Amino acid sequence: MEQVEIVKIANKVYPQIIEDILIEGAYPELVFHYNIYERLSGEKGMTGEVQANAEYDWDTNKIYLYTSQMFSEEDIIRSLIHESVHANQSKVLFDKYYEVGETYDTHPYEIQARNAEEEWEIYLNELKK
Repeated sequence: MEQVEIVKIANKVYPQIIEDILIEGAYPELVFHYNIYERLSGEKGMTGEVQANAEYDWDTNKIYLYTSQMFSEEDIIRSLIHESVHANQSKVLFDKYYEVGETYDTHPYEIQARNAEEEWEIYLNELKK
C-alpha cells in the first residue's frame, strides 16, 4: 500500500479507535514512518532484520505506524488497536513483565492488545463515511 492510502485509512479509523479504547489521558499522536530503522536512525533507506508494524512510545505519547508493514486495511486497523491498548497500560508494569521473564507471546499486556485486535472489523464502517 502507498503511504498516502495508509494515512487516509488511519485518519478515518483512528479517532473512533481512540474513543473506544482510551480510558484516560491525552490522545496519542499518530506518526508515520517507513520502518523503525529509518525512524531511529534518521536515515532514509535504513533497514534491519526485525520489522515492527507499529510502536507506542510512553515517553512521547506517540503511536508510530510503520508503513512498510501495512499491506491491508486489516493491518492498519489491528496495529492502531494494539498500540492504543498500550496507551492505557502502565509503562512500569510493561517493563517489569519483561524483566521477570515474560516474552512477547506470554506478556499479559501483549496478550490483552492482541485480543483487542480481534475487533478490527467493526472499524471498517468508519471507512465508508
